[in-house]
Amino acid sequence: MSCMAQRGFIKVEHDPRIDSLVMKQRQIHANDSTIDGFRVQIFMETGNDAVRHADSIREAFSQKYPEIPIYLIFGQPYYRLRIGDFRTRLEAENQYQQIKKEYANSFVTADRINLPYNPLDDFAVFDDTINSEMTKDKVFIEDDELMFDTIMLDSIYRSIDSVFYEEYNY
Repeated sequence: MSCMAQRGFIKVEHDPRIDSLVMKQRQIHANDSTIDGFRVQIFMETGNDAVRHADSIREAFSQKYPEIPIYLIFGQPYYRLRIGDFRTRLEAENQYQQIKKEYANSFVTADRINLPYNPLDDFAVFDDTINSEMTKDKVFIEDDELMFDTIMLDSIYRSIDSVFYEEYNY
């Protein structure tokens, strides 16, 4: 028994307001690309040598964990070092468990984090060589030859009514 996959297109006819929503979302992310999330704080100190001490800890941490972003944050009167851009507390707790022996005073804290992935900026142009693994859970729009995550489209469709209701009082 053999199974043959067929190529095809799905033509999505959508409300023209979706295009304006996508553009608004792009503008929002261009102005503020942060979201609520979590980081692990590994250092907090005040005083004249706080910046110098923070820089040395930052350098040592970056050498050991180059894949994890580290941020120096000043909130009067403290200098803080926070690591990571975690969307969930669970992700932050996992990282905390890995570093807690080295950084005894570390803890997980809520923070504004950099957006790890913006699907509105990562459009992939359609290519004839796209394989079946790449097309899994994707929708191709014939007119613009763009590939969208179906999850992103679902969230746009769900939010369109509420956004336009608020703005235009439909």
